[in-house]
Amino acid sequence: MVINIKYKRKNKVKFKTWTCGFFAGLIATTVLTAISLTLHFSGIIPISITEYGARFILHIPDKPMHLGRWIVGFITNYSLGGLFGILSTYLYKATGPEEKLIKLSGIAFCMWFFQLAIVPFLDHTMDKYSTYDTALAYYLIYLIWSYIATTFIIRYFDFPDKDSAMTK
Repeated sequence: MVINIKYKRKNKVKFKTWTCGFFAGLIATTVLTAISLTLHFSGIIPISITEYGARFILHIPDKPMHLGRWIVGFITNYSLGGLFGILSTYLYKATGPEEKLIKLSGIAFCMWFFQLAIVPFLDHTMDKYSTYDTALAYYLIYLIWSYIATTFIIRYFDFPDKDSAMTK
């Protein structure tokens, strides 16, 4: 006699929109920061995302980085990471968890476009950091960020009833 038992692990921890999005953004930004710093200090990209944030916020395109400026860069990255995590959660709340690969690709593109097109438009001293190697590396990093944030959101977000979702 064969007994087929399915064990389904249920997540008992579920978060509301802002909390889930902020945590998803912080976790994904931690990975993004580690990858970016590794690529920067190994010489693959000319500027890390943390340094990019500090130079944009403080308007210091050519000054050397020191501890205070790195701290501003980390605060900038984690704040924006939390914000984009919240926005991503609202996207999933409105559309549901289906087709997550298309959604996470779109989120990655929006973040990439924001950093490499909108930021240099707002501060022309950042133009010199918009190189093809930086653009490609940042896009791959943002795809990883989006994958991590999406995975967290789908697992821990308290999705509304399917009858009230926009995907009906």
